[in-house]
Amino acid sequence: MASKFFRYRSVILAFVVALSPMVPEPAYSAPSSLDSFRGTPALYRWNGKSAIIGADHTIKISSEDTFVDLAELLGFGYNELIAANPTVDPWVPEDGSLLDLPGSFILPAGQREGIVVNIPEYRLYYYRPNEGAVLSFPIGVGTADFPTPVIDSSIIAKLEKPAWYPPKSIRKEHLEENGEVLPMVVPPGPDNPLGPFAMKLKSDGYLIHGSNKKIGIGMQVSHGCIRLYNWDIERLIKAVPVGLPVRIINQPVKAAVDGAQVWIEIHPGADNDLAAIGKALSAEMARLEASLDAHSALSVDASKVRAEMLNPSGKVVQVGVVVRRSR
Repeated sequence: MASKFFRYRSVILAFVVALSPMVPEPAYSAPSSLDSFRGTPALYRWNGKSAIIGADHTIKISSEDTFVDLAELLGFGYNELIAANPTVDPWVPEDGSLLDLPGSFILPAGQREGIVVNIPEYRLYYYRPNEGAVLSFPIGVGTADFPTPVIDSSIIAKLEKPAWYPPKSIRKEHLEENGEVLPMVVPPGPDNPLGPFAMKLKSDGYLIHGSNKKIGIGMQVSHGCIRLYNWDIERLIKAVPVGLPVRIINQPVKAAVDGAQVWIEIHPGADNDLAAIGKALSAEMARLEASLDAHSALSVDASKVRAEMLNPSGKVVQVGVVVRRSR
């Protein structure tokens, strides 16, 4: 789990594997510019048992590199870069600033199959066990007034160049707030907020789709639907079958034992409810403790846990070890 430090515009972080069946990783080739990062597949190797995927990295950035641009190019949500880099100006960073890329993830608890969307994490996981991989993308979710629901669902249709049928609630909102009368149907094009692709869920009215806007990934921006970068939804829609199960969860705290070390990852969400985070953390630690054999126990550094609770970085953080009980 040690972070690797890569020179910006001289060495690319090695997230890259193909979307097609797994093949050996190609020889590394350094990019010439930021554009070389664009479209990098977020396909992470996974042995079907490990609870942690990916790796963290650090790159050097210039004053022209805003977090909005970097998040899009590097495959992160805006929120992920903000949380991981609290001392870096997201709009005008100092030349030569080091930017932490939180590229390791604890897989959410529960069944690891199909698509799992973790709302407070603003991230989607698609499990591909036959290929030894997990595909993961940052997402935008619903606002406080129109939250993304916690549901078990499935994909019932895949749509290319979808038309948008604004629901009554959205037409009312646009009329009252902007004096705008939305049409009953918005055809494909630059005014269509669904972007170039959409997947319809069995749950009425909810979609996983692209966007007609540059920003919004890693934010509460939708009316309950799940929004991806356009190249991400294109990759995803080509990879998933109709009928695939989709589980949308609310897991602000994730925890895992990897080897003999204990790791946590905290995503407090917009409300940043410390009491709720503490309750979720206790439940996760109890789950880990229950998974150990009778001769093992968790030894957790409370100061590290408290520091991450008070200032959550969204990173996978080591907070303890597994020890053997005295007999």
